[in-house]
Amino acid sequence: MDWRYLFNTKKKAKKKIHSAQIIISVNMIIYLIIAAFELVLGNLTRSAALVADGKNNVTGILSALILLVGLFYSSKPRDEFHMEGHWQYEVLAVFLSGLLMVLIGINCMWVATLKTIFIFNHGTEKLNIIACYAAGISGSVLLVEAWINYHKGVTLADSALLSSAKDYLSDAVTSFVTLIAIGIALITGWYLIDTFSAILLGAYISINGGQIISQSAAKLSNGFNPGLKNKYLLSLKRLPSIEKVIYMHARYSGDNIILELAVGVDANLTIRQVEAIRKDIVAILTADETFLYCCIEFRPFKN
Repeated sequence: MDWRYLFNTKKKAKKKIHSAQIIISVNMIIYLIIAAFELVLGNLTRSAALVADGKNNVTGILSALILLVGLFYSSKPRDEFHMEGHWQYEVLAVFLSGLLMVLIGINCMWVATLKTIFIFNHGTEKLNIIACYAAGISGSVLLVEAWINYHKGVTLADSALLSSAKDYLSDAVTSFVTLIAIGIALITGWYLIDTFSAILLGAYISINGGQIISQSAAKLSNGFNPGLKNKYLLSLKRLPSIEKVIYMHARYSGDNIILELAVGVDANLTIRQVEAIRKDIVAILTADETFLYCCIEFRPFKN
């Protein structure tokens, strides 16, 4: 007998997207203030690391804008061309924000390399301690924002917010490394530390962007976390009423899971008993994750 169970996640998903939109809008404003602050002071104090940090925060502005566009389109209702809705737009936005991070990181490395060559050939003007204060303030604000975004992202199970949290944490680390690099340069007078740290920061930004690309690309290509799949299989096998999990296929639509499942049960069970098993399966699957829908097939099974 075939059972198709549709999980009604529309209201919950819409509320989640609305909350994410508000948080990311605030993120964009904070990034705008910090980026302008660091870029202006970085140029005034001749600090390559602080300028690189400011450019990194510019990616935060653009990433927030991309995520907002993605969240807007993902909230659209389904139509004849998108029967499962437009949830993948959010994942696509996360992918693009990761790509942007990679490109900005490469740009930071290139500019810092050019400045390093210039210093070797012509020397440089002295740095200013104001650059240290700017990096410290920036890092502290970004670290608080990283925690807020991570906490909300876990609570709402939202990949856009978790991506934003990772971006914030990356930027906070970048700012603190900038603070240390400028401080060492001021104490030792070896200003190449400033440009070398800018190169390392560019590499760090690119690596974090690459990780975001990898995770979102897995969702876009219908990949699914094997660890999560094994967790479901182990949980279902513990149900005494299920003789065997015949097959399980899972994929993502945005942050929502779509699952196709076939289980073997006693051929002599009544409809009421099978319905009770279905409820047990639903309770296990929806305990920690958000499902768009699940197709559960019950097949008679004999040992």
